[in-house]
Amino acid sequence: MSKTLDILEAALHGTTAGYLAGCRSKGGCPNHGNRQLLTCTEAARARRHYFSLASLEETEPITRQMLRDAKNSPFAPKEAADV
Repeated sequence: MSKTLDILEAALHGTTAGYLAGCRSKGGCPNHGNRQLLTCTEAARARRHYFSLASLEETEPITRQMLRDAKNSPFAPKEAADV
């Protein structure tokens, strides 16, 4: 079997663990186009970027609702001011 297929079968998709296992393609992740779950790349980025998601386990799937809540959190990073 190819390495790509092995990664797709072994990874926990929609999680940081899936990203660390090698699922790094936006379109190749089985969650691509899913209205509820993030892709592995989106989940890893969200976990790094938002404090409320950083406390989750790497194997915890991150939903789009969780990301919306994190963006509205008072601990969300502020946008850089235009200079």
